[in-house]
Amino acid sequence: MDMDRASLLAHIRATHFESGDRERAVADARRIAQFLEQNGARTVVGIGSAFDPTRPFSHRSDIDLVVHGLPPRSFFSISAQAAAMTGYSLDLTAAESATPALLRTASEHGTQL
Repeated sequence: MDMDRASLLAHIRATHFESGDRERAVADARRIAQFLEQNGARTVVGIGSAFDPTRPFSHRSDIDLVVHGLPPRSFFSISAQAAAMTGYSLDLTAAESATPALLRTASEHGTQL
């Protein structure tokens, strides 16, 4: 790949980690969890790279949350409001419809928010 110095630096900034990305994502996740609990959720568990310091996380990563007890009739509207609370992509999964593997991951490796 032939790149001039400016293009190479721009590529590195766009594809590599920036200091504070994970911390911003976790702070957003905590605010979102509080919002979800105010709207009926019993518990919110963070999973994935935002909550696992051994995994890569960058500005292009997402926030993965498993939520227990959110009212089904309002899940989508509350999810949309929660997604608007962060600049990261938000993947919100209702525990009641999650796969057994996802529930096991949340139970064994998740971060209670």
